[in-house]
Amino acid sequence: MLRICIFALFLFAIVSCGGTDNSQTSAPQIAPDSPSTPSTSPTTWQEGVFPLSDDFYQVCADPSKAYDRETAVQGTYVDENNWLRSFTHETYLWYDEIEDTDPACCTTPEYFELMKTFETTASGNPKDRFSFSTNSKEWEESQRGITFGYGFIIGRAQEGFYILHVEPGSPADNAGLARGTFISEIDGIPVGQLSSEQLFSALLPSRPERHSFTVLVLGESRPRSINMTSAEVVKTPVLISVLVNRAGTFKIGYMLFNDHIPPAEAGLINAVRDFDREDIDELVIDLRYNGGGLISIASELAFMIAGSRATENRLFTKVVTNGKTPSESLPFLNYSTGNRPLPTLNLERVFVLTGGQTCSASELIINGLRGIGVDVVLIGETTCGKPFGFAGTDNCGTTYFPIQYRFVNDRGFGDYEDGFSPTCRARDDVSRPLGDSEEARLGEAITYMFTGECTSQRGNQARVQRRTEESSLEPPEIIEIWPPIMPRAIVD
Repeated sequence: MLRICIFALFLFAIVSCGGTDNSQTSAPQIAPDSPSTPSTSPTTWQEGVFPLSDDFYQVCADPSKAYDRETAVQGTYVDENNWLRSFTHETYLWYDEIEDTDPACCTTPEYFELMKTFETTASGNPKDRFSFSTNSKEWEESQRGITFGYGFIIGRAQEGFYILHVEPGSPADNAGLARGTFISEIDGIPVGQLSSEQLFSALLPSRPERHSFTVLVLGESRPRSINMTSAEVVKTPVLISVLVNRAGTFKIGYMLFNDHIPPAEAGLINAVRDFDREDIDELVIDLRYNGGGLISIASELAFMIAGSRATENRLFTKVVTNGKTPSESLPFLNYSTGNRPLPTLNLERVFVLTGGQTCSASELIINGLRGIGVDVVLIGETTCGKPFGFAGTDNCGTTYFPIQYRFVNDRGFGDYEDGFSPTCRARDDVSRPLGDSEEARLGEAITYMFTGECTSQRGNQARVQRRTEESSLEPPEIIEIWPPIMPRAIVD
């Protein structure tokens, strides 16, 4: 069975997406260090002739940096580039749009940037905004929910940086920081005077570092100074699962779901089981910070929402390849990885809170449910637009994710490169905790449930003004999110 994730890997039987392109930040390109290009290039390159990628697999410029050192052998950067060249020719969705380039031209990080199409879509955007590479060890740790930093997601506004989300038990949580905290200074310097490089280094460190921050915590009147040391952080992909509103016997379930990684499965099952026990009338899934991941996780959640009757003999998604391997149809998965039947809610409608970082596997949930007639109401901002996926492959310590698949739903629809537009627009309101029924996006969803209409602009202003008076913080407009959430649609 093909199991898929929308970020980059066939993780179960194979490993949707994350990404940001309202002003999209490309994912980092990380590759093993390679020696400089020699003056005389050792190459046997013949344009248009592609040896099997297996001939160059794990032939490394520096075998000590390989993730699997037992299989790595000594080679050169040209061998690594030869593997990339053949591998993309074999698996890349738009392989026939790549300009064949001598593997001796340049070092491996540069060469990977050449192994993609430079064509554009009808709307003028690059056709491939999502292929990326990353350190294999870091990638494997991320799939276990382990990241490095302070444990927060931050949003940049005109006036500075706001904390959007904090992982429990992280350095940020231990320092008493929470959603809505404003960061005004780092190491005694106003954030407006720091360069992008300085901000990135201080806010997103890749090793243990200690920095001081001047912050104004939501609800407090005076700034305070704190010190934090970055460290390993264990993510909780399903952090909030609550009943957020009771109007008589009417019950609304709310779930914050941030990452399609293997540990998410248990959290999703527990949340759905609790909602089923409560016999909820409506469900709100918050995917505003979910860049995707394993397609199998997306398929399981979609099944738990819609139930057996709606999904029987229907496709969750069809995985379309470049034609060199067969396309495959993926059903709605009704069993967990432990081969246990999944709980269901049997809903005909679901609300999804979205933003520009809602990507890949998260978008697959939307498209897959719409493909079987479930009414998916989107509240927030336009999603990132990634109907593509990949199966991550490690070579010489780097895992590569060239786009290899296109996804269409049971009705054959998959044309959402420009993202899914929201039914109702609402900003990311940091003046309220996630899960608060007065938070702008969740509040808008509840309004739509009862009225069938989006709040008028005048009504929105009145509600925001009320929240402003109550919290002493005017909700800012978030321009971009740090760290950039990588778009993941992983066929697992």
